[in-house]
Amino acid sequence: MSKRPYDGQQAYRELPIDAQSGPSEEKSMFTLGFYMKWGSVFFLLIVSVILGMVISKSTNQLPDIKILEDYRPNESTQIFDRNGALIANIHGDEDRVVVPLKQISPNIQRAVLAIEDNRFYEHNGVDIRGTFRALATNLSADESVQGGSTVTQQLVKNLFLTPEKSYTRKLAEAILAVRVEKHYSKDKILEMYLNQVYFGNLSYGIEKAARRYFKKPAKRLTLGESALLAGLLKAPEGLSPYQYPEAARKRQVEVLDKMVHYGYITDKQRDEAVSQEIVLNSRDSKPSKHPYFVAYVIRELEDRYGEDVVRRGGLRVYTTMDEKAQDAAEKALYKGITSAPKASGVKQGALVAMDVESGDIIAMVGGINFKQNQFNAAVQARRAVGSTFKPFVYLTGFRLGHFKPNSPISDRPVRYGNWAPHNWDGRYMGGMDIRKALTLSRNTTTVQVGMKAGVAEVIKTSQLAGINAHIDPNSSSLLGSSGVSPLELVTGYSTLARGGIYIQPTAIKRVLDSRGKLVKLDSQAPKRVFEQDHVAGIVDILIDAVEKGTGKNAILKDRVVAGKTGTTDEVRDIWFMGFTPDMVAGVWMGNPRNIPLHGVFSSNTAQVWHDFAEEYYKAHPIPPQQFFTASNEYAARSGLVHLVDKASLADAKNKLKVEKLASGDESEAIAPKKKKADPVAPRNEEPHEPPRLRVITQQANAPKPQPVDNNAPEPSSPALQETPAEKQDKFKKWEKQLQRIHENLD
Repeated sequence: MSKRPYDGQQAYRELPIDAQSGPSEEKSMFTLGFYMKWGSVFFLLIVSVILGMVISKSTNQLPDIKILEDYRPNESTQIFDRNGALIANIHGDEDRVVVPLKQISPNIQRAVLAIEDNRFYEHNGVDIRGTFRALATNLSADESVQGGSTVTQQLVKNLFLTPEKSYTRKLAEAILAVRVEKHYSKDKILEMYLNQVYFGNLSYGIEKAARRYFKKPAKRLTLGESALLAGLLKAPEGLSPYQYPEAARKRQVEVLDKMVHYGYITDKQRDEAVSQEIVLNSRDSKPSKHPYFVAYVIRELEDRYGEDVVRRGGLRVYTTMDEKAQDAAEKALYKGITSAPKASGVKQGALVAMDVESGDIIAMVGGINFKQNQFNAAVQARRAVGSTFKPFVYLTGFRLGHFKPNSPISDRPVRYGNWAPHNWDGRYMGGMDIRKALTLSRNTTTVQVGMKAGVAEVIKTSQLAGINAHIDPNSSSLLGSSGVSPLELVTGYSTLARGGIYIQPTAIKRVLDSRGKLVKLDSQAPKRVFEQDHVAGIVDILIDAVEKGTGKNAILKDRVVAGKTGTTDEVRDIWFMGFTPDMVAGVWMGNPRNIPLHGVFSSNTAQVWHDFAEEYYKAHPIPPQQFFTASNEYAARSGLVHLVDKASLADAKNKLKVEKLASGDESEAIAPKKKKADPVAPRNEEPHEPPRLRVITQQANAPKPQPVDNNAPEPSSPALQETPAEKQDKFKKWEKQLQRIHENLD
């Protein structure tokens, strides 16, 4: 029934008549009622205007909830090995992994709704009934014991609003909650909420909480575990099961009771959950299982995408790391360093391994204790490389056409300006070929080749191979005096292992963003930088360097190995670079203070390489491969013995003899073969191991040679028994003879 319009007279007539009251009293009562009526209307009007202004202001300042369509919370980046196994989580302020609702156990979904918002699937974002019930409960209690916020309100508060407590913020929270409910399904809202909320112990979102507390994914949470986690939402740190186990247990039971009350579970399920033993994961902070490799990957990612994206963008990074190879590398390096004599000074080391065909970094170790020392020696150390640089010197001579593996050369005293380089043993072996000179790692022959080719050209060769470090443009660099990282040196040797093809090394195969979209990776295409024949000449000799020379400790049974040892001034650094047709690896050991080492040699690093390679091939039983081969003509002219097609090499040699006969060089063509020299070689080129060389030019009564640095310019050499004039005449004759032989070979 509709109300009639206000009629003042009618109202007046309906008032009871008091015989004692006069006309003045009636008029006074009418006036008072009139003002009270209209005053109330005016007051309500003012309140409505003010409330409208507040609502309007709050509404205008509210964010557009449509941004949730593209919203992704801060999420940890996950790093996987080449087989898809998770090896590390990288996060910023919030350690979170986002998962869809279907990958979240129904147990935790129901537990959260029971304790936080049991009418979630009934209200439209604001639970009016629940709000008034909470208000009444709080007014009757000594302190606030209930909250009126729904799951949707808590979500928008976490995403859009500040934590201030005010009526304006509560109003904004309610408005946003209603808007969110209009645009998104209940399941989507619950999914966003469970991925957003904080569960304590640095765990943001349910997936990270499940893994951190129970070491399992959220989809496998039991009822008891779910009740425990749901209870933490009230006070994530104050109810921590690690610090306050009794309080956490009490809250867990409360959640289970609520689940029974609202019909989510039965009494029997509740009792079973209460009796379930809860096993918490260790709270100790553990570094990544392979921290040096992971640290390198993080640096690469941050260089490409920036730190914020890496630590909050939820990337999925699939790396090239082979966990079996990584385990073998860590084990071998640790053994090599810890088994060295205590007085040796060896405190640091690095091992890097690559797949030859792809350039993938399959293992990287930059030290033996990441917790104590985060310096990654595999990529950050720039240490002199010693004799491991010599192959690039000889390769330069080959590519410029000055020398071949069988070119003659003299191991003799030489001087360039004020610099007179010497061999480590202070001795000189006289005439030999390039093969023997590199196999036995003679310094003076290396310098002769390098000076003939030019230091600038040697530097160019190293850069083409993949060494990006600065190489000093001086003659001592020919003996490896410049600092290079293990990763760069392994990259250079991988180019040799491929027959002259450079491939940019990589530790990252593919990257997915937080939505699973493939992120483009910039990479260089493989590039041929050297002729295969020239590289074959070097690799052919490096096989001898392992089998007959300084790298014997690296020999593998039934598998061909090429490689080179290296030792720097005063034995401050020891190296071994080795490769098979399918794997290349390098080992460095030294002291972070760059002090001389004692009682260790490059044979130690060759042994570390051997130990790693043996474990690697046990885990990867790859059939023994063969290296690439040189052309028949080059093999015949250069005297190659390993990288050859033996079936056709004989024909090539016969053809070469015919060519020489036709050119008139009959004597050389039909000359009988020289007796093969005994393959006696030193085990190492280091100054502290007993020499086992067959010395040619040293006289019996000469002074005992003193240890000499490999690389640094030295003031003098052991005295020879000839007079200066005799020495000069002798070497002039020798050089003429060598030159004549060289010309005939060409």
